[in-house]
Amino acid sequence: MASAIGVSKSALAHYERGERTPDGDVLALYRQRYGVNVNWIVTGEGEMFDDPSAAPAPTASFDTKLLDRLAGIVTAVHRATGIRIAAEKVAVEAGNLYNDLIKKADDIRDQDEVSSLLPWVENKLRKRLEEATSKPGTGKRSAS
Repeated sequence: MASAIGVSKSALAHYERGERTPDGDVLALYRQRYGVNVNWIVTGEGEMFDDPSAAPAPTASFDTKLLDRLAGIVTAVHRATGIRIAAEKVAVEAGNLYNDLIKKADDIRDQDEVSSLLPWVENKLRKRLEEATSKPGTGKRSAS
């Protein structure tokens, strides 16, 4: 996608996360190549596509292997910190870690980049759990 509109992967990631706004040339390419409604990109109002027939067909799917790895991190960190987590909450925590990765990674599909960020995600979760359990009156249950 980045090469199709002539920007770097990191620039596209910044656009997707809302950290930067594409310039007029990039907006024009979105409109020309994908039929995207420029008003929708800028304001979030209106329909996503001016021309839905020009919209790209969905090709990506959610990375279930990554979610499984994140669930393993959640389980391991909770076990290591002595904090029990209900089985149904593991997926929620794994989803939270996935969202953290999306914010940090330039390209969530780049397996090398994601693998290098997994220790960061694990440490972030560990710190959050430790902070939650160290607050007076919160107890271990509030961390999960």
